[in-house]
Amino acid sequence: MAAQPDSNSRTDDINLTTPSFFGGNDPHTIWRRWRTEEPVRWTQGRLRHGFWSVTRHADMRFVLMNDTRIFSVQRHGANLPAGPEFEAPEDALFTELSHSGAQLAIMDGQPHTDLRRQFWNFFSPGGVRDLDAMVRRITNNLLADLLEQGSCDFTTDFAGKVPTAVIAAILGIPESHWADLYRWNNMLAAPEDPEFAMGDALATQTEGVSNIMRTCIDLAASKRGKGGADLLTALTTAEIDGRPLSDTEIGFNGLMFFAAGHETTRASMSTGLVELMAAPDQWRHLRDHRQDREVLRRAGEECVRYSSPLTHTLRTATEDTEIGGQRIAEGDRVVLWFHGANRDPAVFTDPERFDVTRQKNEHLGFAVGKHFCLGMHLARLDMAVMLGAMLEHLEDVEPAGPVEMASSNLFWGIKHLPIRFRAKSGKALREEGT
Repeated sequence: MAAQPDSNSRTDDINLTTPSFFGGNDPHTIWRRWRTEEPVRWTQGRLRHGFWSVTRHADMRFVLMNDTRIFSVQRHGANLPAGPEFEAPEDALFTELSHSGAQLAIMDGQPHTDLRRQFWNFFSPGGVRDLDAMVRRITNNLLADLLEQGSCDFTTDFAGKVPTAVIAAILGIPESHWADLYRWNNMLAAPEDPEFAMGDALATQTEGVSNIMRTCIDLAASKRGKGGADLLTALTTAEIDGRPLSDTEIGFNGLMFFAAGHETTRASMSTGLVELMAAPDQWRHLRDHRQDREVLRRAGEECVRYSSPLTHTLRTATEDTEIGGQRIAEGDRVVLWFHGANRDPAVFTDPERFDVTRQKNEHLGFAVGKHFCLGMHLARLDMAVMLGAMLEHLEDVEPAGPVEMASSNLFWGIKHLPIRFRAKSGKALREEGT
């Protein structure tokens, strides 16, 4: 274990393990400094269990490419507890579930591979291509409503609503549940944020997790045996080691699909629009090439790189090893900070600049290795369609109020982005359909 940090470093440790710090401060300063001075760094912060912070692209890629061989995601879960009160599994429902191996994202070895294969058709390139018309319909209909207003909260009214509607349709969740699920997910991801609080932080997260899981379990039960083609039905027929999923496993995997299915797109699109409003030349470039799917795809990748919606992921060493020359002991926890890796100057030219024309963009926002993001092709489709529709129908987009960030060190991103705009002649095509 490393030597005890000095007082300044101790402040950095505390800040990165305090979700409220992310609500109004700039953690990038810390990640930049660590990446230069101590890229594999012992971190204690507010938590009882310290961990190694990894901030370089090459080191992070090494860990991710050695999932289940040298590093485990199942042993202590895939994320830091939000605070000390969340550390003990017997006290915190989400921590207990995260250590249980009851979800695809926190499973090691062959069970992970086998379960992942059972959902691949929903998220494969071919499966996602079949969703193109649905994503366009959802996007156009939501945008048509906003065009009549001339202003909106971009994050909640568009960047969050489109991917929420898309993943809910894939799961087979009726629209009557969408607003509640969106709110409960914020309670899970940002339990210390006063806007989402329902009591203290632990109670807030527990209620959010419980409500999402209960909804998924109940809906899946109503679909069982009816031969539906949606993802919740697939959860009722999926198996691990030859046995069907339990209700807890159905609910926790349903939660994973819902959260992952909209968080990345919501945060990436919101951050991207902030940067585009500050760089009108890039907006004009995209507008002039709005029919070119490759241009839109490249812009979406830059939005993911620059925003890094999933702030970190956690692994536990299963044997003594080294990361970037630093000795890591068996049992040590390792936290990979995506923002550090995705702005590493060793990999990205001018990494602090948002650039939708960036040609080489090997970001790790969708991870790599055995646990690469199952829904990355869907996120790319969502972003390309949303960007294309915005460029086609919006002009003179500008801020209409302050940007508000969520108090979360897990899914950190914009929670409110007020904008005003002028609608171009003609409205987005409103389409019928489900």
